[in-house]
Amino acid sequence: MKSPRYIVSENPQTTLRCHSRDSSPIPIDLIIEILLRLPLKSIAICRCVCKFLASALVRPDFTDSFLASSSARPQILFACQNHDKNEVMLYFSASQSQNSDDSSSTIVSNHHMGFPVDSLNLKCSAVSGFVCVEDHQIIKGRKNPKLVWVICNPSTGQSFTLPKMNTRKRSCITCFLGYDPIDKQHKVLAMTFEPTKAEDHQVLTLGGTEKLTWRRIECGIPQYGSPGTHSICINGVLYFKAKGNRSSNGQDMIVCFDVRSEKYNFVKVMERAEHPEATLVNYNGKLALVSSQYPFTGLICSSSRGFEMWVLQDSEKHEWSNHIYKLPSLSEYICGGQNLFFVGVTGGNEIALCRNYVFRRPFYVYYYNLNCGTIRRVEVQGMGPFDGVYRVDTFLNHVEDMKFY
Repeated sequence: MKSPRYIVSENPQTTLRCHSRDSSPIPIDLIIEILLRLPLKSIAICRCVCKFLASALVRPDFTDSFLASSSARPQILFACQNHDKNEVMLYFSASQSQNSDDSSSTIVSNHHMGFPVDSLNLKCSAVSGFVCVEDHQIIKGRKNPKLVWVICNPSTGQSFTLPKMNTRKRSCITCFLGYDPIDKQHKVLAMTFEPTKAEDHQVLTLGGTEKLTWRRIECGIPQYGSPGTHSICINGVLYFKAKGNRSSNGQDMIVCFDVRSEKYNFVKVMERAEHPEATLVNYNGKLALVSSQYPFTGLICSSSRGFEMWVLQDSEKHEWSNHIYKLPSLSEYICGGQNLFFVGVTGGNEIALCRNYVFRRPFYVYYYNLNCGTIRRVEVQGMGPFDGVYRVDTFLNHVEDMKFY
């Protein structure tokens, strides 16, 4: 007896019909359940099998269920940029190593996608499965490179350039990517800025059927100076550091942007936490600043003996709590001349550190347990030989999102 062939029924949005005399249609709900059990690469292949599967994989019930399942298994994402003649941004991800008694272990990464870039030093941020990359591209018909922003989804391999921001200001422009978990929307916040002020604030919402367009919004807080280069999005609020100006008595601040309401606020920073290299992290759902001690920098070297963490307790009262952690001897983990940068805090209350430039293999991620004060080292395999110099941006709590924008 010949095995049955599955073909698209007259109503492909509802069932998949089996081409056999005794067969019955397969409900779409069952098909969704089957697809959710497949690995990511197999799902990508299914998109090319037929129109029915291609349409099923972009249905909101599938993408939402896939995102929920992925959120329960957070990963660590690596954005690698080589410095050869043909610059390429490569994305890898691996299982986010949880608390372990082993002082040394190994994980294997998966390659997702790569796309060409024209700049050597890119600003890169990742939020809820998507990545925003600042690039200076050589546009046809132009002699000088033009600053553009590219949105990438490593899970689907999709990337696209954002439209030009419509502004008459001739100052610099910067962008930040945020995510609203209630309406499940990604938004891009952009602004022009000079050393003493930021203005012309605009927002672009990803998704929908309409053409991507920028919308002007009101800042609503005392004008701040030039924004920092890094941001973090926690529970629908986008945070980034900014220079103070006269209205803030020159004190640096952290700008807070509610992605859903598109409203601004700000938090004053403690004087000891004002160092520009202090790293913004998500500490158990709260904003925190991390900096090594003596000197206060955003990195750890072989001679570092500890680091400090300031956790935001009350944004309205600008109240922070301070925590000091001592490091064990790092000589067995860090070779001479190497520096480690703060990446973030895992759900297991471990702070992750790694290098941001790689000259040779192997590549390690280090986890410091905030409760026990111990360090463990995890080797990341599968990222290929590092021929030449690679810049690596590392992001914790990465989720795989199958949405197409």
